[in-house]
Amino acid sequence: MTDPTRTVLARVAEFLTGLSAADVAALAEGRARLALLPASRATGGESPATRAASPTPSGVDVERAHAALTAMSRRDDATAYLASWTTRALRALAARAGLRGVAGLRKAELVERIVDRTVGFRLDSTAIRQR
Repeated sequence: MTDPTRTVLARVAEFLTGLSAADVAALAEGRARLALLPASRATGGESPATRAASPTPSGVDVERAHAALTAMSRRDDATAYLASWTTRALRALAARAGLRGVAGLRKAELVERIVDRTVGFRLDSTAIRQR
């Protein structure tokens, strides 16, 4: 019988090897973190093979980006992360985040809405719970 800890460590190692050097540095420096998500939330009901095969036209993996954003703890980090993205990729990420009515937004507004929906929502919830 396979030790589940070894299986998990192998999957984490596989995930980490797919990250960019900047993402690994952010993890090492504490500017990013890994999060444990239930499979239904993490995949949105899709198989891992489907997600891996369906990046946006600009080559951005929307699922990985969404997970990275939801793990961030500062709005500034999320805004910087999205700064170089194309508007088309941002719209795909907005759709993944469940945002509607973003077709006419400028890039800066789109980034702001995505950050509010991902990082901001969690920060606001945490602030409310601490009162």
